[in-house]
Amino acid sequence: MSSVRKVYHMRVTEIIDHTPTVRELVLKTETPEEFTFKAGQFVMLNVPQGEAKPILRAYSIASDDRIKDGFRLLFKFVENGVASTFVWALKGGELLNFTGPFGKVFFQEPPTEQIVFLNTGTGLSQHICYLLSKKEQYPHLRYRMLFGVRSEKDMYYEKEMEALMKELPDFKFEFVLSRPGADWKGKKGYVQNFISEFDYKNIPTTFYLCGNGGMIKEVKHQLLEIDGFDKTRVWSEAFD
Repeated sequence: MSSVRKVYHMRVTEIIDHTPTVRELVLKTETPEEFTFKAGQFVMLNVPQGEAKPILRAYSIASDDRIKDGFRLLFKFVENGVASTFVWALKGGELLNFTGPFGKVFFQEPPTEQIVFLNTGTGLSQHICYLLSKKEQYPHLRYRMLFGVRSEKDMYYEKEMEALMKELPDFKFEFVLSRPGADWKGKKGYVQNFISEFDYKNIPTTFYLCGNGGMIKEVKHQLLEIDGFDKTRVWSEAFD
């Protein structure tokens, strides 16, 4: 797919605040009327700077790639960040400019028997895109996902994950909390601490990693340097 730097004008049709620091924008195309991308790709938000040249920030698309009239994006708030300041000031109805799509971290086909998604923060966006785009084509794969956040107040997308687990017969999803409260009964620590649970030495597996660069580095070290895992079955995108 070409990464021609065409400018797309997108209307903000909905704003969803999942947590105090995670905001989702639902965007619809205005001109051109169609936006075509491939699951796993990202766009560049053109952040206005008055009369100066816009500042560009990259965001992975978090929606089904079969939809051609818009997409969803997840944003993580960064204190004093140029893009965060702009996005958190939006009220809905604004026209935003994007360039793209970009990126080559695609869902690998034909897929392996097991697909493992490891993500942190808004790295979830890329993996949601894969699942929504491929769930009907590959409904019977063994899908596993660990989503790392800091604490209970940082958890989001629970309902969306529950819906996917109902649609996909072998999809399992769990949060991993690095700083949970005393009553938390789920996984504690970091997603990279739990990869041995996936039995990837015996089950043909592809790993998709998205989010914190430290997490990605540790997982790759374990898989590639210690276990000698096939590097063509480890795909990653760092969000730092």
